[in-house]
Amino acid sequence: MDQEEAVAVGAARRICPQLWVRYCPDSALGEAQPEVIDPSAHVGGKKGKGKGYNKGKPAQPVASFEYADEVLSWFVAFRQPSPCWGGHAAAQAALEARQLTLKLAEIASLRRRDPAVELNSLLQQLMRQPDLLLAQVAVGIHLAALEKAHHLDEDGLKLDLGLVAPELQRPMQALRSDIIDSYVGLKGSVVRAAAIAPMVTELTFSCGRCATEVVKPTKDGRFEYPSACPRKCKFARFSVEKDKCKAIDWQRIRLQEDFSELGSEELSRRVPQTVDCDFRRGMVGACVPGDSVTLYGIVRYMPTASAFNKGDGKNSSSRALFVLYLEVKAVVNIRRAFSSTGDKADAEFTPLQLEFIREIHQEPERFPLLVGSFCRQIYGQNLVKAALLLSLLGGCAVRAPGAEKRLRRRGDIHTLLLGDPGLGKSELLRALAKLTPRGVYVAGNSSSIAGLTASVVRDSAGDFALEAGALILADQGVCCIDEFDKMGADQQALLEAMEQQTVSIAKAGIVCSLPAQTTVVTAANPAKGSWDLGQTLVQNLKGVMSEALLSRFDVVFLMRDERNADNDVALSRHIVRQRMAAGLPPPTSRITGVPVGSHGDWANSQAAEQQPNRVTLQERCSAVPANAALPQELLMTYVRYARQFAQPVLGKAAKNRIKEFYLKRKANSHKAASQLPVTLRLLEALIRLSEARAKAELRKVVLLSDVEDIIEIFEAGADFEEQLPDEPIRKGKTKANNIVDRLKQFMDRRAKLDGIREFKDRELRSAAGAGVKEEDFDKAIRRLNEQENALLIKGSGTYYYVGAQ
Repeated sequence: MDQEEAVAVGAARRICPQLWVRYCPDSALGEAQPEVIDPSAHVGGKKGKGKGYNKGKPAQPVASFEYADEVLSWFVAFRQPSPCWGGHAAAQAALEARQLTLKLAEIASLRRRDPAVELNSLLQQLMRQPDLLLAQVAVGIHLAALEKAHHLDEDGLKLDLGLVAPELQRPMQALRSDIIDSYVGLKGSVVRAAAIAPMVTELTFSCGRCATEVVKPTKDGRFEYPSACPRKCKFARFSVEKDKCKAIDWQRIRLQEDFSELGSEELSRRVPQTVDCDFRRGMVGACVPGDSVTLYGIVRYMPTASAFNKGDGKNSSSRALFVLYLEVKAVVNIRRAFSSTGDKADAEFTPLQLEFIREIHQEPERFPLLVGSFCRQIYGQNLVKAALLLSLLGGCAVRAPGAEKRLRRRGDIHTLLLGDPGLGKSELLRALAKLTPRGVYVAGNSSSIAGLTASVVRDSAGDFALEAGALILADQGVCCIDEFDKMGADQQALLEAMEQQTVSIAKAGIVCSLPAQTTVVTAANPAKGSWDLGQTLVQNLKGVMSEALLSRFDVVFLMRDERNADNDVALSRHIVRQRMAAGLPPPTSRITGVPVGSHGDWANSQAAEQQPNRVTLQERCSAVPANAALPQELLMTYVRYARQFAQPVLGKAAKNRIKEFYLKRKANSHKAASQLPVTLRLLEALIRLSEARAKAELRKVVLLSDVEDIIEIFEAGADFEEQLPDEPIRKGKTKANNIVDRLKQFMDRRAKLDGIREFKDRELRSAAGAGVKEEDFDKAIRRLNEQENALLIKGSGTYYYVGAQ
């Protein structure tokens, strides 16, 4: 220790006891006793202490105390600049802000000791005596700030210190009575946030007889009136001097454990656990409902009313029941771009994960491998899986310039799965929700508007609080809604969230807008349960969803149970093999068996664009061997890496192909009586999907081949857009003409898709629709037979269709 440092330590030792009383009023140095102020002892207009009434006066600071050496060692550590600490300047800035969050590993390297041994020692002390360690470090920083800035020595100025220690993270289920007063870290999602309210920390009571003032500190916002007057007044009544009370900001939130931390079996057997967390002073407003956070703090307990006995007698069990809560000291907000420590929260990849990324990046093509590794228990459906993975990867959002960076064009890709039951739509949605930590799966038949968006609830204190729904909890993730056709009018709650990426609330006097940058993936059945090729798109979706909601989906994929003998044999063999093997065999290789090319950036080279004899995406996905599929953990790692670091831009050839495909669809939109409306949203969907396809390869530029794969997915999913004959169809107003048009559409589709030209009478009556009169149906059959020569009557209620040759 040099002479300058010795002088600084000596000066700090003299004022250290005074600061210690401020940070630890309940310590042995200064017992937190009521302070008595005698109004009769004022001299010259200044308050003074009355003589003979110093019994309740707090103990005077002494020259040294038990923890002086430990505090001074922290003072020496924080007064000097280092790679992770800015010295006096950082201490002054923290004291002026009155709040500071540090990493435990960083402060362990500041003191002149072995960092590994020091870190282990600090972890043990933080678990056993968190209040003591936080006070020692905070006083050390306070002393370092006062060494160069004496103007900060204000009465009552205090630094709120929080330590980030990932080693102390615990699952929420581990919150038990044995860790009370321990420092822990809890990870989860904020599901409720109450309004910010003042919490009284110090109350001033005034005796009604002699006007003597008694100052008493509160504990967790609870207080007791003085039992007697210091002047021994009989029948003294005390009143609160509201203008002399001290208070701090306080807010309570509710944290729910992440679904990703629960196994599929555990999640189905119990409700996710929640815990209340208290924010104080500068910590209030650090998070909103829907945030994914890691909170570090001290486990406390508070009394609660008993649900079994609400009496106030001696035997009331409410006096012995308590509830645990977390007194928050530090917040790491994962949803925001930067956490309170200044590091990117999502940028943490282990060396083993990065080695896997480098290994798989040497493959000529990665997207078919991802498709083959996703939801392997569902046989086939490769293009459906490709569309779902592209939804998870998402496109590149466009934001306005400026500090606020308002969203101009969303990057989330919404997908709708339509079709016959029994094709694995629900299983695909469940598998997709498990691929991201922010994945939420809900069923439409058991969800409400408040459950999807947000609700305003009344807490135990009578105040209103916001409670997040599924869309807000899935912010920066994916929300999978099954049985979407059973929701009815509640579907309209998704209109704002799917396009503006926000959820607006105006209830109980609370008007706000919460972020909901969520990818919505839904599965629905048609109006009749299965897709009817004899009806138009509007007829199949009548009562299922509105056209405004349908236009917000980027991909609408129709899944039909087609008649294919070879496919049925392969599907049955797959299911039987699964049952016999009691599950899927473990993969033996992380990569495909394709020969690896050069070790350069193959995905961004010219060879990726110029590929002769390129096969379809369906064939490339089917060619991936079963033993080469990636485990779910590695698939999640790759998707998370691609979402975060891949930001491709459109190439010139890709732009021209997207424009050409869009204009072609727009020009032919009038020829199809059963197709999706072609709007500018289709053009934006093509751009987003192309960007997602390039993300899957970790490319910097979207290539023409990426757009071709997207067009293949579009055309395969929209096979309900069967074009009608180019001849104009009559627009007569009679019922017979309408029935003729309906029957021709039905028979044209069956003839083109299945090659069926012979129809029974009951089939044609079903295609004509319910409520058709017998005479109108007979007129339509005679017109098709006699005037248009399109239908031959074979007898016995059988007809042969000769049109659409």
